[in-house]
Amino acid sequence: MHPAFLIRAGIDWVRHRPDLRESNPYSRCEETLKAVQLLWQQQVGRAEPPLLEQAIVTAYWAEFFNAEDTTPDEREWRDGLNKRSSQYDSFEDWQDWFKKSYAKVYRDNAIWLSVLMTSWAYTHQFDVIYGEESWEFVPSLSYMPTTEMWRLEPHMITLQEVLREFWHEELRAYEEAGFTVDESTSAHLGRVECLGFDTKIYTLNWPPRANRPPALLEVGDLIADIIVPPGDDWYRRLDNIIFAHDCLDVTALISRAQYLFGSRRRLLELSIDNDNEKARMQASAEGWMVPYFADENIQEGEWTTPGGTEPSNWAMPTG
Repeated sequence: MHPAFLIRAGIDWVRHRPDLRESNPYSRCEETLKAVQLLWQQQVGRAEPPLLEQAIVTAYWAEFFNAEDTTPDEREWRDGLNKRSSQYDSFEDWQDWFKKSYAKVYRDNAIWLSVLMTSWAYTHQFDVIYGEESWEFVPSLSYMPTTEMWRLEPHMITLQEVLREFWHEELRAYEEAGFTVDESTSAHLGRVECLGFDTKIYTLNWPPRANRPPALLEVGDLIADIIVPPGDDWYRRLDNIIFAHDCLDVTALISRAQYLFGSRRRLLELSIDNDNEKARMQASAEGWMVPYFADENIQEGEWTTPGGTEPSNWAMPTG
């Protein structure tokens, strides 16, 4: 079972547990930590990765802010957090205000850090990326709802097998064009829609004549764009051709993968001997999809070492 799917499945199960109906979102996050850690032991059967706790809490609060079926207490918390965090241009100011205003319940731990970072990110169009010593805000990406995750789940093994074979063919095409690709493991446990390809770091080394520094290949993002392409709203849904009638059309899958991956590779090939703008114009003229690369302004939030425990049930003020 893929770690990102295991985490999201655990979150969905805890959010709908009848015995937790009278609890609050913080308490359910604590229960989610326990549930996913148990699932990890049962399904994976090996030592937990170092950043599992961070992955669980950030995924939990991301679902909290994007859930389609919010409970009354979740709506109350969400409205209160959105109202307050949106008033602060600086995350540090928001965090300081919250620590002082809710000193009786606040503790320096991963759950509260993720509450504050995710709420601020949600109201300022960022996503949260967790790390061992620091957490970061990155430009926001569309969110795949849990209902779409369950639609994807029956096809995940087949998708991974087909796309893994396709990626190996892509690697050979890069090598024929003079590139080399280095692969290393990332500490990040990824997103469900990336099918594990974002748990690896792919570094592209250019042919010597290009005289360019190595670049990162965002393979996981390309995989996500194939199976759950961004739509007209904020949320990602399964591609209606590849998954017509909830069946998997492998031919359509490969066709779309060839076009999206081929577009990226062709643009890089043209960039060996041309500047970026000329390469983009040529790739577009050839009929390839040319992505828009925006400047990414990344803000960092400080990591707080988890510690302490929380009350099992308390109300989140909204005033």
